[in-house]
Amino acid sequence: KQWYQRRVRGGTIGGAAWFRKLAFRYRRIREIYTACSDNVNKLLGPQKYQQWVELRNEVDSMTDNWLGLSMQALQLIHQREDNVNVLVTTTPLVPALAKCLLHGLGEMFPVHNIYSACTIGK
Repeated sequence: KQWYQRRVRGGTIGGAAWFRKLAFRYRRIREIYTACSDNVNKLLGPQKYQQWVELRNEVDSMTDNWLGLSMQALQLIHQREDNVNVLVTTTPLVPALAKCLLHGLGEMFPVHNIYSACTIGK
């Protein structure tokens, strides 16, 4: 069978029902990303957010402020009128979106400008 005809629990991959379900999941992920892109605190809650910020700051200090400097460069590009930030990664899309939110990149990378070049399977 072709890859799009493989049977899985809940239907056939590539079938209309499967695509509807997939589209719903990605719409919901897009909604969450957009709602939390400017404040990941909404997603994590205050206690976990504070723990995350402390950990991120500790890692940043150990890497000679790599994240801070990267954020400054991305902010400069983001503020220019005729420029846009586009992210292409080999990470699967959903984990890539999560990483963007956790590292405070949601404002600089709108969800429609994040692409995954990850292939799963053979």
